[in-house]
Amino acid sequence: MDVSKSLEELENSKWGKPKFDSNLAKSCHALKAIPISELTPENLRMLIGQNIGLDYLVPLALNILEDNPLVSGDMYAGDLLASILRIPKEFWSTFPDLNNRVVELKNEIEILRDTINEELMPAMVKFDYR
Repeated sequence: MDVSKSLEELENSKWGKPKFDSNLAKSCHALKAIPISELTPENLRMLIGQNIGLDYLVPLALNILEDNPLVSGDMYAGDLLASILRIPKEFWSTFPDLNNRVVELKNEIEILRDTINEELMPAMVKFDYR
């Protein structure tokens, strides 16, 4: 995949002007025209949340999430991951390799959660803060 291309170029489709006069529609239309290598976690969150360009954007988002599962766009820590987890299941059945990456990411997060709950939190409770 050529990340120097925009979604418009990769999908060979130009949207033109938005049909809705909303900030979300305007933003998504504008983001389709810039190279996908320049998309921020927030841009990815927004587009993926609207199920736009998933074939191209999910691999990029997973690259980011594999380095930092709680990376945030403009909403909250982990919002990019949340948008990935809301993708319709039909997408994942079409792209099993990407689904496997999400499952691995989920497993790593669960291991981290368990480590925090079982090892770090009890140690903090025993620590006298006075």
